[in-house]
Amino acid sequence: MVRFTREQVTPRISRIRGAGDVCMYFVEGSKRAALIDTGYGLGNLKAYLDSQTDKTYDVILTHGHVDHASGAGQFNRVYLNEADLETLRRHCGIEKRKEALKTLSPEVFRTLTEEDFIPPKEDGFLPLGDGQLFDLGGVTLEAIHVPGHTRGTMVILIREERAVMFGDACGVGVLLFLPESTNILEYHRSLLKLKRFEPQYDKVLREHGACESTKHVLEDCIEICERILNGTDDAVPAEFMGETAYRAVKTDPRTGKRLDGREGNILYSKAKIR
Repeated sequence: MVRFTREQVTPRISRIRGAGDVCMYFVEGSKRAALIDTGYGLGNLKAYLDSQTDKTYDVILTHGHVDHASGAGQFNRVYLNEADLETLRRHCGIEKRKEALKTLSPEVFRTLTEEDFIPPKEDGFLPLGDGQLFDLGGVTLEAIHVPGHTRGTMVILIREERAVMFGDACGVGVLLFLPESTNILEYHRSLLKLKRFEPQYDKVLREHGACESTKHVLEDCIEICERILNGTDDAVPAEFMGETAYRAVKTDPRTGKRLDGREGNILYSKAKIR
């Protein structure tokens, strides 16, 4: 049986953890609530949330990858950027989830039964666009389109909490070598756009690892893009789920952290620079 836990991040933002190496966020206003991402689609997430709140809530997907969108099948009102619809259909089937979990969370996979896997949602999504607002009552979410990790990746600004949910858009190991990723040049433009929102937040939330970063992670990734474009990055060969990529900045093999003490990093393909 998959169990869920909830921890308070700010007065109106909670971090939800279930099975696997990823978390989700639940934001509650005075009138409504919103769930940001749905994880691997393991266990009865809807029943858990319904036990935690009596408010109506929508689901907002930051992107269509297996570890973020696979639980959408339990919900009717799910927002997704249309550029990620095909990515979601490729990624969120039950067999794809099993394959990912065997590699990324084998200890979790061994505990699962067939009944733990939620059937995928492939159609019926509501549109999610750049600048779209969600008024929850005293707290407003703003969706920001940040193409890079995927073409439909969205960052969620939680205005009144002065927090931003980067998801996989920017962090300690942004994956930009995937078929659905943009090239480095386009990603750089996306990050410069995202930087314009920097005065509006103090807290940076993510969904893997420590699940939080300093505000400096954005500037780190902008600088790394510029180094890659100039051919001055470290370009360390790396493997991820059977794919060959290059890590832009050297890391400590024991910790995975940058040797220079900074935070952001990018894994990319040399075929997808410009």
